[in-house]
Amino acid sequence: MNSKTISTDSELTCKPLDSYEELISFLEDPPAWSTLCKEMTPHSKALIKNTEVNKSKPHSTIASFQIQTTEDFCHFNPDTENETLRHDKKKTPKTLVCHDMANGYHDDSTVDGTGCHHAYTFYNWAAVDIFCYFSHHLITIPPLSWINVGHAHGVKVIGTVITEWNDGVAFWNKMLASEAVYRYFASALVSVAKVLKFDGWLLNIENQIAKPEMLLDFVRYFHRILHQELDDPVLIWYDSVTIQGTLIWQNGLNHKNRPFFDACDGIFTNYSWSEANVSSSAVEAGDRLTDLYIGIDVWGRNFYGGGQLNTQSAVKIAHKYGCSMAIFAPAWSHEAMSLEDCNINRVAMTEGVDTYRQFLLRDRALWGTIWPYLNTRLPCELPFRTSFCRGQGLKRRLYGEVLGPVPWYNLRHMQYQPNSTHGAHGYFISALPHILRMSKNDLLKDPDALKKMRKLLNDDEAVRSMDLPDDARDDVPIDEFTDDDDNVISDEKFDDTDNGSKDIKRKLQISSKSNAKASRLYDVKENAVNSSSHSTVTLKINKPVDKTQYALACVPGELECLELYLDDSFTGGSCLKVNPSDAAQSEHRFIRLFHCDFTCEEKLIACVVTKNLKNYPEQNLNVKLFMKDQNDRDLKVVLVGRSLSRAAQSVASSSKVNLYPVNGSSDEGFRDLQKYILLNEPEFYVPVDNAYNWRVRYYEISLPGTRITSINLRTTFSEGPILLGHFGLCARKSDL
Repeated sequence: MNSKTISTDSELTCKPLDSYEELISFLEDPPAWSTLCKEMTPHSKALIKNTEVNKSKPHSTIASFQIQTTEDFCHFNPDTENETLRHDKKKTPKTLVCHDMANGYHDDSTVDGTGCHHAYTFYNWAAVDIFCYFSHHLITIPPLSWINVGHAHGVKVIGTVITEWNDGVAFWNKMLASEAVYRYFASALVSVAKVLKFDGWLLNIENQIAKPEMLLDFVRYFHRILHQELDDPVLIWYDSVTIQGTLIWQNGLNHKNRPFFDACDGIFTNYSWSEANVSSSAVEAGDRLTDLYIGIDVWGRNFYGGGQLNTQSAVKIAHKYGCSMAIFAPAWSHEAMSLEDCNINRVAMTEGVDTYRQFLLRDRALWGTIWPYLNTRLPCELPFRTSFCRGQGLKRRLYGEVLGPVPWYNLRHMQYQPNSTHGAHGYFISALPHILRMSKNDLLKDPDALKKMRKLLNDDEAVRSMDLPDDARDDVPIDEFTDDDDNVISDEKFDDTDNGSKDIKRKLQISSKSNAKASRLYDVKENAVNSSSHSTVTLKINKPVDKTQYALACVPGELECLELYLDDSFTGGSCLKVNPSDAAQSEHRFIRLFHCDFTCEEKLIACVVTKNLKNYPEQNLNVKLFMKDQNDRDLKVVLVGRSLSRAAQSVASSSKVNLYPVNGSSDEGFRDLQKYILLNEPEFYVPVDNAYNWRVRYYEISLPGTRITSINLRTTFSEGPILLGHFGLCARKSDL
């Protein structure tokens, strides 16, 4: 594929800034799309620690053969699970995602979107506190789509200021020429964030600094005015240049970079750390432990555990010491995907599975392995509504009617995403030889054999006793799958005047030999940084720590509880297919949709939209609300997915209430509710009549002083999927 360039003409394209002059020009004439930027949607001040979910189940581990398994967060047993504890989010570790994908600004940068429906999307917003858009341009401005979708999910979105090489030295010589100059630069950066309504900056200085004391003054001033002008912003310092002005990555927090940490809201450590680095950094951070973001490189370059599908190994270390995490380049699941046989990044057993579905398997596997060590943030703002669209589709619909018959992609049209969907349905993770052996012997097609295998994963003795040949063992080191040339980096005019350990971070480029081996689904070298003056330097690789590389296989017949469904939608380009069971697991699943924190002051109105699939016309979907009453007692409200006459509706008990659709009865109750919505919450209203077989149901919940802690799903029958196209909640107040 030809390298794609960023448009420099269109007012509807989000672009970075490559010079100080472009920064000033931007402020003199902001882009037209700046008026489309949205404010942050408030979320609960409490959150859930994922380690405390599913307490009735043992948490997954990596057994002696290092075969990875993933815990199910997507379904649970309501008879054994109590409400998960809530924690003050100000006192818990945070997760920063640093999105670096082929130097940025691809389909996501176009305000009106593109026709590439399989372009990269990020949807695990519930676990993220800060989203950083990263590139190697001087000033990386987050595109409109990321600002809006991040804010819709309550996530702070920040840009990047990065300087490198000799150009970086020259830039800072200019910016630090005087106090007046650096103050103007800081003010300009604050103004950009204010105009576009994003939340701060990552400051990444990867070059020598001639005036380090003045640089520290700049950071202090930048931090002060950022907090004066923006509501709850963040300024993050990247672990690179030291207080002496030398470029020596510390791989942690210590006295050499502590002054910069003290001057801003957090530090993002370099990736070549050891557990000892994390331990000492945690001690150094003291009562600011959650402002210490341990760098987690998903690509795994000179990195603890090797990253990729073993990223969990490093995440566990950060979690162990109570640190926050900065997860770098999780779009690895998209960029590095291969279609080549025996490649570590190929998904095995994917006959008949299209390439986009293969990416989704890789992405779910990556996030599923680290999900237990993250937190889940809780939506609380009413009205709340979502059609579950991910900002892409084969067609675009409104209330089921096709408005656009062609594939499309526009992240800013992503709807609110479920926050508890991870479970090891449909994939299996192990070392490549083991995956190949299981595929060859069709073990992944045998539900009983696979169930037995997964049962053994958490039993070390059982795993040790398994009759596996040597070539099927999982303790295969990373070197078995890489050549020496894969540790060669391209380094432009590298300054080796310091004797410190040098990790080149994103200056790493895969060698030509590695490129020849890798066959990627997409053109991942778009906008890559190229230079004719590069010289070759060999990386100094630290002693590897459990650098096992894992591979992934598709498991035929296994269905995720909530499946992205692109063949139909109610509004947007997709909906959810609710799978109550599958060929591998016949149990009738009780499926989580949202952990949440919605308050019912007087009454709530709920809207549920479903559609039956052709082979399952009798299937219904019940929405089960787990609630707390005024005395903090458990209460369950079931929004029944079928209509009954008033006379046939059951009487509620003290702990359970069955509610039937108000628009399913013949009385005047629905007309009154309909009038209220149209007058007071018109954007919440969804027409009841539908010519495309979508069933729209409204419910009225009259339980003042209660709050909803989770929203869950259960079908009437244990077999047969059903589509969920829309869910919404809004308050109904008597004084309106």
